[in-house]
Amino acid sequence: MRTLSENEIQSIKTRLNLRLIAYQEIYDELLDHYVTALEQVAPEEFASKVEALDNEFAWSVVRGMEKELLSSVSHQIQNSQLAALKIWKLDWWKVLGIFTYTFFLVMVYQFISLDVMLVFSILPVVGILVALLYHSGNSISFSRDPKNHRPKNVILQAALGRYVLIFNFLNAFFMVTATFLNIHGFESWAMVLMICYTTILNIYALSLYGCINLRTFKLIKS
Repeated sequence: MRTLSENEIQSIKTRLNLRLIAYQEIYDELLDHYVTALEQVAPEEFASKVEALDNEFAWSVVRGMEKELLSSVSHQIQNSQLAALKIWKLDWWKVLGIFTYTFFLVMVYQFISLDVMLVFSILPVVGILVALLYHSGNSISFSRDPKNHRPKNVILQAALGRYVLIFNFLNAFFMVTATFLNIHGFESWAMVLMICYTTILNIYALSLYGCINLRTFKLIKS
């Protein structure tokens, strides 16, 4: 067994970067596997062993690993969210904040207008989405250059995917129902719908944040 040189380690990283690996966890696992395997061979066998490892972890294999990991983490987040929603585990200050904001929306409707209430009702929703995008490491870039690519944390990617799914579902339901109510003159019911929409989505986000430690990017087991 030997210690790899800096040049050898860098050549491994360059190869892994070319794979455009999606998740940091997979990248770290493959890097550790490559280094451990290559420490067992002599320097003159380095190139051939790297080729063998590349064949072992072909593009399709890596994509399969990513899909399996994302599915597993998403399932863990789901279980942790359900546990986080238990009454005795809720952060009461955050819950109080949500319902205080709900009361604020009612006051905006009563003293200003339904349209202004609509603007305020979607602010927390958009803010949550922006926060998830920021922490997940997503950026607006269409470059496929490996130099501009970096693996992302799978927990935050799974959380973002779950939030976007429920966000889109509730948006579709909200838009169709609110339009129907407004057309038929049920403005007060449209107001109730906005309150329910904002409250439900904020509680969902609260359970999501409640099962993730954004400082360490670890799942909080409940």
